[in-house]
Amino acid sequence: MRTLITFVLVLSFAVQTTDAEEMSGLRGDPAAIADAEAMVEAMGGLAIWRDLEKVHFVHEWDIVNRPDRYLENEILDLTGPRSYVTMESEIHTRTRAYSPEHRYWSITDGEFQEGTEEALANAMERAPYTPYRLAGAIARGESDLEVQYGAIEDIPGPPALEFIGPDGVAHGWILLNARKEPIIWATTQYVYVFGPLKRFGNLQVPNWATTSNGLVRYEMISLTGSNKRPDLSLFAPPAR
Repeated sequence: MRTLITFVLVLSFAVQTTDAEEMSGLRGDPAAIADAEAMVEAMGGLAIWRDLEKVHFVHEWDIVNRPDRYLENEILDLTGPRSYVTMESEIHTRTRAYSPEHRYWSITDGEFQEGTEEALANAMERAPYTPYRLAGAIARGESDLEVQYGAIEDIPGPPALEFIGPDGVAHGWILLNARKEPIIWATTQYVYVFGPLKRFGNLQVPNWATTSNGLVRYEMISLTGSNKRPDLSLFAPPAR
């Protein structure tokens, strides 16, 4: 009888431990997780970002080797790796979309083009690690995201937040200032330096950003969030 009671107690403890692990949310260094959550609070709050399923923002881009500046409208799905963008100036137009369902495609000045396997793979790799998707994942406590401290290559300074995916590999980094605001964002493909946060409704995001070499710059014109997921048809290429 005593052996049976001991077995039941051990089994009960094991089940409770498993349940706790499943409900633990973000994984990683507790101090890094606390900093990540503080960053989201600075960007508008965990309660706001937890409920968002998409953001729609407008950037004005200025690229050193282009004669024109252009406006970029992007709808970003915060529930999965999906993005739909239109870019327009007086002399050029471009539409670009990617999603697991409809892959990668673009229309540049009226000419349709299917994206390469490399373009799709690059988009799928960086998509979960944009500041907006990370803010949502942190707010929801997604357990497939691990948060540690790490270093951004070629950027001196204090340790940055390092975001590790389900594959056990680091794919994103964000350096915070003393107020826990993001000032540098990096993936394996990009490094951007951020300007100060600006309020758009209940959200606060960097007002501008530039690549680490200063050759590409954007200014945030508008930003809205929504708790309604975008329709998947948005990411489908047009009938041809």
